[in-house]
Amino acid sequence: MRKTTWILMVALAFGLAACDDGAPADGDAGPGDAGSSGFENADCDDFDTANCVRVEGGDAQGLLDAVNTIDSDTTIVLGAGTFELSNQVTIRGVNTLNLVGQGMDETILAFTSATSQINGVDVIADGFLVQDLTVLDAPKDGIRVEDSDGVTFRRIKATWSEPGLSTNGAYGIYPVRSLNVLVEDSVAERSSDAGLYVGQCINVVVRNNIVRENVAGLEIENTQYADVYGNLAENNTAGIVAFDLPGNPVVGRDVRLRDNMILNNNHENFAPGGTVALIPPGTGTFALASRRIEITGNTYTGNQTGDIAVLSGLAIEEASVWELETSTLVGDWEDLGLLEGATPGTVTNFRTENVVISGNTHTDGGLAPEPHGDFGVLIRVLFTEDPVPSVIYDSIGEEFSTDPTMHTNVNRICVGGNTGGTGVASLDVPSQLLSPMSPILVVADAPFAPFDCTTIEGDPIVVPTF
Repeated sequence: MRKTTWILMVALAFGLAACDDGAPADGDAGPGDAGSSGFENADCDDFDTANCVRVEGGDAQGLLDAVNTIDSDTTIVLGAGTFELSNQVTIRGVNTLNLVGQGMDETILAFTSATSQINGVDVIADGFLVQDLTVLDAPKDGIRVEDSDGVTFRRIKATWSEPGLSTNGAYGIYPVRSLNVLVEDSVAERSSDAGLYVGQCINVVVRNNIVRENVAGLEIENTQYADVYGNLAENNTAGIVAFDLPGNPVVGRDVRLRDNMILNNNHENFAPGGTVALIPPGTGTFALASRRIEITGNTYTGNQTGDIAVLSGLAIEEASVWELETSTLVGDWEDLGLLEGATPGTVTNFRTENVVISGNTHTDGGLAPEPHGDFGVLIRVLFTEDPVPSVIYDSIGEEFSTDPTMHTNVNRICVGGNTGGTGVASLDVPSQLLSPMSPILVVADAPFAPFDCTTIEGDPIVVPTF
C-alpha cells in the first residue's frame, strides 16, 4: 500500500506544488480534472513512492531545485508545458526515483538555449523510471542513465529541432553500464550517432519503440542478454545493429533482434566522426564482433545498400586492439570459447560467430548501394549491376572457396528460412583488401550451403522478461 510522506517544506521553500493522496491543495484541481493546471495525465496518486513532488509546467528552476533536494523513494511529477533549461537535469545519490511528465507532446524539457556541452537528463540511480516527456535539443546525450540497476524508459522522446545536423547530440536514449533495463513505447530521432543506444548493459528489453532520422537508429553494443522486438526503424542511415567495440569489459552475447520493421534506412550519414561515420546509408542491420545472436522474423524493406551484413571486428581494427584482460571482464563470458590473445592473460572478441538469420522478409533491398566509406565502396564495386544480396558475410575466419560446397562455416553463420530478397553472398574480404579491383565472392543459391542452418548452436538464447 502506498505510503505518502510529504516534503512540503522543501516544496514550499522552492516554490513547488506538492500533492497528497488524492486531496488536492486549495486552488488545485485533482488528477483527471479538466480544470487542473497541467496534471491531467499523471499525478502523485498514480505512483507508489514514499514522497511526491509536483512541478508546474514551465518551472525550470523548480525542476532543478526538486532534483537537487529529493530523497530516495520519490516521484517528481512535471506538469504540461515547456521547461527551458540551460543546465542539465542531474540526479545523483538517490534511488527509487520516478521522473514523470504528462506525455511526449505535453511535457518538454528544452535545452535549445544551453551553451555548454551538457546532457539533457543525466542519472545514476537504482530503480529509476522516466516516463511521458520529451527531451529536446540536448547538446550531448538526451537522456543518459549510467551505472544503475533497474531502469525504465517509457513513452519518452529524445529529439532535436533540426534533422541531419552533425551538431546534434550523440545519443537520444542512452542506458549505459546498467543492469535490468527496459525501454518501451518511446521515440528517438535525429541524433548524430545513435538514437537509442544500449551500451555495456546486462539484461535488457527494448520493445515497441520508433527510431528515425538518426545515423544509427537502434544499437545494442557490448551487451549481454537483450531482447529487441516490435520496434520500427525508419529513415536512419542504419536501422538496428548489434556489435562489440574493442576494449569494453562486457563481451556481448545472447542478443535477439526479432519482429522489427526495418524500413528505408537511407538517410545521409551526418555523424561528425566515430565508428558510425563509416556506415553507408541504406544499411538495414549489421552484426559486428558479435556472438550468439538471432536476427529473426524482421521485415526489411527498401534499404538501398543492403539488408543484413555479418562482419568480423577485424574489418575495422587489428587483432591486438581486441585483446581483453580476463581479470577485467564482467558478466558471463567463460563459456563463449573466446580466442586467446597474443598477450598472456587476454582473450579477444573480434569474431562474429554463432549467428542465426532466419524467418525474415526482404523486399526491395540493395538496389542502390551507397559508396560511403570503405565498406560502401566495396559493396558498390562488387555489385555494379545486380542487387546486393539480402545477407552479406565478410568471410573473415573462413577457408574461402568459390565452390560453395567447399567453403567452410567455422563461425556458424546460419541464413536459412528467409522470404524474398536476393540471396546470400560470402565476400572474401581479406582478398578484397589486397586487390579491391578484382572482386572475389560467392553468391550462394538456396539453400545457401554451407550456411543452410536455422538454429543457434548450443543452449538456446537467454533473454530477460519484463
